[in-house]
Amino acid sequence: MFSSLNKDKALTRVKITLKVLCILMFGLGIFFTISMLYPLTMISVILAVGIAQVSGFLIFLYLLSTVLLLKLTPKLRARKIKREEERAPNQLIMQKNILRKVIVVIGLGLVFVNILPLIFTPSAIVDAENEFADVFGENWRDKIPEEVELYFQPSQFNLFNYFFGFPQPDCNIDRDITYLDLGNGKYFNFDAYYPKETSRQLPGNRSIIIKIHGGAWTAGDKSEFHTLWINKYLAAQGYIVFDIQYGLLDVADAFDMLPTPKNVLGNYTLHDMIYHIGYFTKIVEDQLIDRYNANNGSVFIMGGSAGGHLTGVVGLGYNDPYFAGNFSSALNLKGIIPMYPANDAKHVASGDRETLIPGTPETNPLAFEKFTPSKLTDANDPPALIFQGLNDWMTPPTNSRTIELNMESSGVDAIVLEFPFASHANDYITSNNFAQIWLYYLERFLYLEQ
Repeated sequence: MFSSLNKDKALTRVKITLKVLCILMFGLGIFFTISMLYPLTMISVILAVGIAQVSGFLIFLYLLSTVLLLKLTPKLRARKIKREEERAPNQLIMQKNILRKVIVVIGLGLVFVNILPLIFTPSAIVDAENEFADVFGENWRDKIPEEVELYFQPSQFNLFNYFFGFPQPDCNIDRDITYLDLGNGKYFNFDAYYPKETSRQLPGNRSIIIKIHGGAWTAGDKSEFHTLWINKYLAAQGYIVFDIQYGLLDVADAFDMLPTPKNVLGNYTLHDMIYHIGYFTKIVEDQLIDRYNANNGSVFIMGGSAGGHLTGVVGLGYNDPYFAGNFSSALNLKGIIPMYPANDAKHVASGDRETLIPGTPETNPLAFEKFTPSKLTDANDPPALIFQGLNDWMTPPTNSRTIELNMESSGVDAIVLEFPFASHANDYITSNNFAQIWLYYLERFLYLEQ
């Protein structure tokens, strides 16, 4: 009897623990879901970056919590009904049914909202197809040979890859090569990714991709997080990818969550950052073309967030007299890929970042104009492929749309791939539905614009 009593107590504790965990999952699920749809605090804004990327996984947790709560609740209510059925059976049954309905509504509500990013994937693909057709023509796929397509992702979205990821690409990597040493412990490195295959022609044709990392101009580093995989992927296709450091503004409340080497921190302005990136283009011309057998006639600039802003400034300002002398004249820019880019220099140089541009928009209007990518557009600019989440609360869609509109007004092609429910940096998990679509069109854009 004693043993049986202990087993009952242990079973009761397990049930209570499961019930508490399920209720906690519901509470977190509600908070996560609100953060994905409409972030209310900075914490929820940061959470929104990742939630939509893993919403397909979260629905299984919400379903499991719902099933467990439904399984546990009737048994607990049933005993209560037996004890009090003489007094108020109808009222107790009604309470039980209401509780079960609440569990079902919350659980299935969470499942429904969190599956929306997957449900809207086909519409994002349709929009992307229309964008590509507007730029490259209705039969744009005919421009890509079958032997080249074999290297590309066969479809815009693969559910297996969503849950199990992509295989790891293989390429050569040279790390931490210093390209600019300013002294006093301040220097900038780059990593080079390049193909192992030399016996056959790869889609990249040894075109150059210069990667500019993000981090609010105050944090971050080369080859971090998701960029490591995409760098390898593009290098395996035959591109020469240079992922670079550049000077960052040293502020007290920089993004601590982003690893940032001390050698890149200083009192740097946007002018300095463009100078560093421009200096690297000259290093490419002087040293790296021969070293990596790179194709300087086909160069792309690519970056996200703050890196997307700098990508826009470099790519659209490459031929602007304001930046004369900054960049190598031997590189032929074929395209830029700004991902969720910032645009308005007034916003960029604000708050604790106000020293990024000397003066104010009133005292130094030309600088604020030239560090706003959408104001740099002209007919000689390279085309752009822009990646933008529609739920991005850090760099809202208006940034990408303004850049696109001004480029098209100047007679230059611009493609914006927009994704419902995607927040900022929604390519950090490279196999999520947003990143899969982006990768599919990225590799084709690069090939078509070489």
